Amino acid sequence: MLAEAKSLAEHGAFANPFDIANTGFTAVNPPLYPVVLALLMKVLTAPRFFMLAALVGNIVANALTAAWLPRMSFVFYGDAIPGAVAALLWLAAVQVMPAWDTSFTVAGVILFCLFSNRYIGRTDSDIRFGSAAGVAAGLLFLLNPSSAMISLPWIAYLFVHRRYSLERAGTVSAILLASLFLVVSPWLLRNYYQFGALVVRTNLGMTLYASNNDCAESSLAETERDGCYQTHHPNVSLTEAQLLRTLGEVNYDFRRTADAEAWAMANPARFWQLTGQRVRDFWLPPPEQHPYKTYVIWLATLLAIPGMILMIKRHKPVLAFLMAAQLIYPFMYYVVISDVRYRYPVLWLSLLPAGYFIRRISRVGLHLPVRHNSAQ
Repeated sequence: MLAEAKSLAEHGAFANPFDIANTGFTAVNPPLYPVVLALLMKVLTAPRFFMLAALVGNIVANALTAAWLPRMSFVFYGDAIPGAVAALLWLAAVQVMPAWDTSFTVAGVILFCLFSNRYIGRTDSDIRFGSAAGVAAGLLFLLNPSSAMISLPWIAYLFVHRRYSLERAGTVSAILLASLFLVVSPWLLRNYYQFGALVVRTNLGMTLYASNNDCAESSLAETERDGCYQTHHPNVSLTEAQLLRTLGEVNYDFRRTADAEAWAMANPARFWQLTGQRVRDFWLPPPEQHPYKTYVIWLATLLAIPGMILMIKRHKPVLAFLMAAQLIYPFMYYVVISDVRYRYPVLWLSLLPAGYFIRRISRVGLHLPVRHNSAQ
């Protein structure tokens, strides 16, 4: 994303996202965060000031996430204390990653959930809410397309929880999706003009190919350590970058997707072994970098299990959303090399049940009565 932002700042084009060679126009990354970085580069011309601004922006985004978790907890449980526990765990686990959109994606998704919970059904017009929610979801999509696998299930949960009729839910959904499409359409049209295809991103094939081959390991760090990533991904392989430039990003994406699928079909045992390891790595990331922070993620993940069991016993309706989002979101990451940054966008969905469990256990240990507030 930094290389793409540099191209935007210097040439005004989404291009040349790879370190090893210039490959021309690109749709490897969603556009919003590179645009933000490019604006910072234009305003703060000194590299040290630019990096400091990007770093501070990530710190602020993570602080907002921590500040909003108690509010989200009150929506889930009618109690802010599980969110306060979740906020402490978040601050202990989070890594500042100014080169990636992750911190802003998490803060944006939580803000979207708070906004939609507050205003759905409370305005004088479903059109107004659907339009506003669609614009917000569209901006999140341009920041990180995977965010739709959290934001849209959340809207579906709200329809059920607020007892929307099918007709009304259908109307709001149509308006929301239409607004989302209008926000995303300039990016799609730009990609159609550049590549001849209505694509959102063109990184799937290269990621699958670098993740599923004879030398691949489960995690990014392991695959880099063995030198396998360096021979299979166009960011660091000159051969792959030249092939991508020759074929074009869309055709390269299709070819490498087909190559990865062919390898999986020819090596099913190894493919399923890697997939199983990546399922484990997603939920319990390898402590290769920042072991302390990784172990906090482990703790939150493990505590979320009894937390969700307690939610079942207490008939918390929001559990349906938690389980749906955590089932849908990570599915794509089970077949590509694991990296801890993939975990963060849904980490808060584990932190809140973990905080709920700690809250319940602490009250039982202190022999205090527990109030049963309905989640709203």
